Amino acid sequence: MATIATLVPINSGEPMVLPELRPVGRAALMLAKEGIQVIFGDTVADGRVTGMVAERGGWRRVEAVSVMGFHDRYPSQRRAEKYRTICREQAGRPMANPQSITLLCRDKLRCQEGLDTFGVRQPPVEADSAMFRKRLTDWGFAFLKPRFGALGTSVNRVAPTDDLPVFLPSVVPGQEDPAILQRAVSPPLGWAGRSVRVLCQRMPDHSWYQCPAVLRQSRTDPVVNAARGAAVMPAADGLSVDTMEQISHACAQVCSAITAADGGRWAVELGVDLVIDSDGVPWVIEVNSRPRGRLQVLAALDGERFADAHVQACARPIRTMAHLLRTEAVSDVRGGVKCR
Repeated sequence: MATIATLVPINSGEPMVLPELRPVGRAALMLAKEGIQVIFGDTVADGRVTGMVAERGGWRRVEAVSVMGFHDRYPSQRRAEKYRTICREQAGRPMANPQSITLLCRDKLRCQEGLDTFGVRQPPVEADSAMFRKRLTDWGFAFLKPRFGALGTSVNRVAPTDDLPVFLPSVVPGQEDPAILQRAVSPPLGWAGRSVRVLCQRMPDHSWYQCPAVLRQSRTDPVVNAARGAAVMPAADGLSVDTMEQISHACAQVCSAITAADGGRWAVELGVDLVIDSDGVPWVIEVNSRPRGRLQVLAALDGERFADAHVQACARPIRTMAHLLRTEAVSDVRGGVKCR
């Protein structure tokens, strides 16, 4: 039995929903049948984890179980002190996505520079606040956003006459990040904005699988956020075949770039955000190392079509981790090098 820990906060004071009623729980039950035990928790000591294991009809608490590796889904910015403890106590076990990839994706400027070397089409950015006004004069419109991300809450479309703060609220309450400016992409006629999220996940053979893409669109709000009222639908139902092919190509480029980065061999899932321009051409605007929701929104829209895909998306990174860790263990026994 391969044992993988999925790092998530556990609130012992709240009852847990039955595994059968949640996609991640059903994924854990499915993986258990494949010989992969998943422990959900955030209490780690010397590579051993205390947390919860899914079983038919409920959850079972386990204590101080040695794990092969960690699937990192932890809110490391909001719970920084706890996360530092986890990192100290992981005892050299592989972690996916590794911290190096998380930090790269979090730094929107450094990530953009890395993607540029792989030819990924991206709107230009400006990090020097002294140049903001000039760039806006040249570009017309841009998006002002925190350099280290804030889950979309601090992103605003700005014009040359708007106020341009140098710092914006961070994802961490009470903190601020330096602002960066990203040129706005002209949307298709009749739309304020159309954006696409693609969940890319690693397969056991090291290739990348692209899950069904999600299209978010609004005729009035250029930020195009579902939480702000943007309509959501399967991208394949709303975009042309040519645009979808270009999206797939762009995501493949992103995955190649992340794979080549420090720690990239242990990157197992990425959320790639793109916007569609007036010619139907996609531009990559952001890469997330802890994509939220996975296919939850599509499963809610059409369960018959996407419910199983949602469960598989929850299971795929852990299944790939187990395969890679087993392979590493065999290689080590035969005289190979352990992955750390």
